[in-house]
Amino acid sequence: MEIEGITAAFGIPGAGINGLYQYMAETNIIHHYTHRHEEACVHAAGGYYRASGRMAAALCTSGPGATNFVTGLYTAHIDSIPLLAITGQAVTAQLGKDAFQCVDIAAIAAPVTKKTWCVTNKEDVVKSFHEAFRIAREGKPGPVLIDLPLDIQNSTIDFDPESYVPAAITKPAPRAEDVHKALEMMKEAKNPVMIMGGGVVEADACEICVKLAEVLRTPVITTYMAKGGIPVSHPLNAGHAGIQVGQPLGNRVLLDADLVLGIGCRFTDRHTGSIKEYRGERRFIHVNIEPKELNKIFPAELPIMSDAKLFIDELLSEAESETLPRREGLEEHLAKLRMELKRKVDQTCIPIHPHRVFGDLNRAFDADTMFTTGCGITQIWSGQLQEVDKPRHYLPSGGAGCLGYDIPGAFGAMVANPDKRAVCVMGDFGFTFHVQELAVCAKYHRPVIVVIVNNAYLGLIRQNQKYVYGYEYAVEMAENHGFIDYIKVAQGLGCDGERVFRPEDIVPAMRRAQKSLKPYVIDVIVDEGADCSMGNSIDKVIEH
Repeated sequence: MEIEGITAAFGIPGAGINGLYQYMAETNIIHHYTHRHEEACVHAAGGYYRASGRMAAALCTSGPGATNFVTGLYTAHIDSIPLLAITGQAVTAQLGKDAFQCVDIAAIAAPVTKKTWCVTNKEDVVKSFHEAFRIAREGKPGPVLIDLPLDIQNSTIDFDPESYVPAAITKPAPRAEDVHKALEMMKEAKNPVMIMGGGVVEADACEICVKLAEVLRTPVITTYMAKGGIPVSHPLNAGHAGIQVGQPLGNRVLLDADLVLGIGCRFTDRHTGSIKEYRGERRFIHVNIEPKELNKIFPAELPIMSDAKLFIDELLSEAESETLPRREGLEEHLAKLRMELKRKVDQTCIPIHPHRVFGDLNRAFDADTMFTTGCGITQIWSGQLQEVDKPRHYLPSGGAGCLGYDIPGAFGAMVANPDKRAVCVMGDFGFTFHVQELAVCAKYHRPVIVVIVNNAYLGLIRQNQKYVYGYEYAVEMAENHGFIDYIKVAQGLGCDGERVFRPEDIVPAMRRAQKSLKPYVIDVIVDEGADCSMGNSIDKVIEH
């Protein structure tokens, strides 16, 4: 692990993995952080990678400890986040015999990882780790899991660390003819648009991707996973498109486009909505490192298997040697649309309108702040309304929409970048998923800030019941505005905090949180009945 560059491990010791932990105690390179729930270990390792691009490890014992890893692994897997998960296991002689805390985690986790191993031969340990790191990093990245029976952990093998060399990672480059055809299609288009996906962030190619857009004179729509990939103020920034975290600007620009160049994106359901309206008569170029992603949702006219950065480099090189359409007035047109379609975030009403919280987040925190968010109506408002200027600073649970990811994810991000502040943006219900991890933040002096948008409801589910089914049931949580006191919860876990009832008090509370040396919870009491804007297709988003 040391040779592969692991410097952070998030875990919980247990009898089934103590054979490994005796060596963890001897390393001066890998710093270990003890969590309070196994799922949180994986979320922290995922947050660490999202914020830094460096892999971390997650460790836990066998049985329920190992099965608690599954949600974290799924969250990382669907967002293409590489990490190394190691689980303890009963001794090999007890496998398949219903021994205490003996479960086939390698089989259970296989669908939500790139690959799993249960190592039953001590001579396979080094080979398994070597292969695991390569698979986690190569192609479309993702988590891997190694299950180590206790007798394997306690075995002695011949191993010279000096002989260990990490595997070389290969990256597919585009074919020259595909790059040329892509440029010709861009030149022919009257209103092209570029979609910057999470694969561009993964390839550390955001800056050069923006340069390509400038050369091609093309607006840039970022997917949710690429939020921050282009500065908010950049004149070619066309925001998000989509039926939930999309924005009116992004949806308008995409609907007006005749050609879409999608780089490192997956065209998933919350981005596209109804495929018929999304595709229209538009032509599509789709670039992805994973061949299974190409033509998966719908066929592209030009599918290209390539690493995002290698494709961008090649297309930029060819584009700079060509005479390209000027597309006069593009920036002015986008600026006009940006002002006309911007959602309101400065409401002064009481109860506080939820949009105001996000406007104040934009005002109170600087561009170096990292944000995490999990799922629900608060996460959708966050994607729609938060302004983020840098890649790897907006770190959501994207494809899984995982409640409970937020706090451990923010902790992992602050371990990766201790000089930056991480802010969890979450709802009142989601706050109670893994709230115990605030104690971990306090113990290790990582002053994570939690902003609760407290509407005392399962807000997104209430809205779904209301508009799709015409009823409301089991979604009100009036106690979250009543006898439940999240600030006392925070204080009991070694943190500080305060409740906010008036809009003018939000930014001062956020300023106090930034000055605090402890993790800080801001519980903002907002309108219980506010809805979020969404629809079934990008041309029919209902604005609230």
